[in-house]
Amino acid sequence: MKPTDGSRDTGYRGVFRDREFTGLFVADVLSRTGSQLGRFALAALVYDQTNSPALAAATFAVSYLPGVLGGPFLSTLADRLPRRQLLIACDIARGVLTAVIALGHPRVEVALGLLLLVEFFRVPFGAARMAILADVLPGARFAAGNALVATSQQVVQVAGFAVGGFVVASVGAQPSLLLNAVTYALSAALLVMFVVRRPAPVPTGDHRPHLLRDTWEGLRVVRDTDRLPTLLWLLFLGPTVLATAEGLAIPLAEELGLGHQAAGVFLAAAPLGSAVGLLVVGRMSEHQRERILIPFSVGVGACVAAVGLVPVPMLVIAELVLAGLAMGHVAHLQATIVGVVAREARGRVIGFANTLLQVGQAFALLLAGVVAEAASSRTVLVCSGVAASVAVCAVAWLGSPHGRRGRRPRSHGERAAGAPTSRRPERGPVTTESTTSGQSLVRDAGPVETREDREDRELTRQEPRTERPSPRRTRRPTSARRRRSTHRTTESDGSGRRTALG
Repeated sequence: MKPTDGSRDTGYRGVFRDREFTGLFVADVLSRTGSQLGRFALAALVYDQTNSPALAAATFAVSYLPGVLGGPFLSTLADRLPRRQLLIACDIARGVLTAVIALGHPRVEVALGLLLLVEFFRVPFGAARMAILADVLPGARFAAGNALVATSQQVVQVAGFAVGGFVVASVGAQPSLLLNAVTYALSAALLVMFVVRRPAPVPTGDHRPHLLRDTWEGLRVVRDTDRLPTLLWLLFLGPTVLATAEGLAIPLAEELGLGHQAAGVFLAAAPLGSAVGLLVVGRMSEHQRERILIPFSVGVGACVAAVGLVPVPMLVIAELVLAGLAMGHVAHLQATIVGVVAREARGRVIGFANTLLQVGQAFALLLAGVVAEAASSRTVLVCSGVAASVAVCAVAWLGSPHGRRGRRPRSHGERAAGAPTSRRPERGPVTTESTTSGQSLVRDAGPVETREDREDRELTRQEPRTERPSPRRTRRPTSARRRRSTHRTTESDGSGRRTALG
């Protein structure tokens, strides 16, 4: 018998049967592959023109600036505009700008400025892509679809630069940039053909609030949604400590007496493990993913610390692969974050999470490099891995009922009124109401007592209770008790006989 609960559609085959998801998935792969190819081609073009390693490295560094500088601000567009149209517009804009770089032969500083604009369009594209994925695959299907998308990202990261180097060496930098523009155009065409048109998440009518106000509302949703800060901290810690290991791959290979080829293997080990881990976790049930969340989070830091403790090349590769496998818990974190946030605030929360990841990874790379100047790379890896594992345990405890000790998070209205945090746990979610649309930005988790319910309860308490007379309890004595009673209540009548009184 075929299952009727839709369980067949939650696997990878069932997800790919969805025509809309298939188009969105292929468009995302094309867009990311083109981005990797374009960065490599532009870096090669800049280096050929200037012979400057610093400017060539700046080409890759530019890709991190938009997410760090304007991540939450630009991601707000994914909640204000129709997401399908936003995806198409971002692809078209990136394709046009890339074609200008390829055909216009601009100066180096102009080319870097155009690349910066291209990367700015990538920020709202990423937020809208994940937000619309939750609309295409609601419920349990989102976890499987998001795992597939995340796996494709790891594969593109591993193979993108290798393919980019081969293409640039074969046809040159400028034709490679034109090929990048073509990938953006194909991505936009797939979105037009396969993705269904949907209205904007928050219809505002004639009155449209300021973009900064919407951005601030998204940050307040992050603050006031129960469990969301804990999920974001866990999402921050794992990729950050793994980025430390990737950033120190070359110095670690030098300390082990190996060359740059071994460093390349070290760099490819973690993404390879992540691709496998994401696929494995994506097939698990929600209960299973919840059970492995904390162990896998701690395991990432433990594997990174083991890389510094055991300086054997084959073991280092195995430990990095295991660290990547443990990164599969990110699929569950992303699915849970999307599940606890309402559709109207999904883009802003996703943008904030992406910004948090990029800032954390950039800071970890810089700090690890500075500390490695004074100490060895192995020492930095051991300290960062242990610190990350301890931090995961602390965050998990503080986010648990034992850590909160019954404290209930306050809503926006309670914070504004200065109400103290209740010590008595109450049932029901903490809802955040949008000041612009009046809609709840936090998904409801259960029934909430209304004002009419409270008034009825108070009237019931105030009604006088009438005492009903209790019925007279009669009990039939047993034969032994009857005999004892007769024996106690008899006396002699003078003739030797004993008669009962009464």
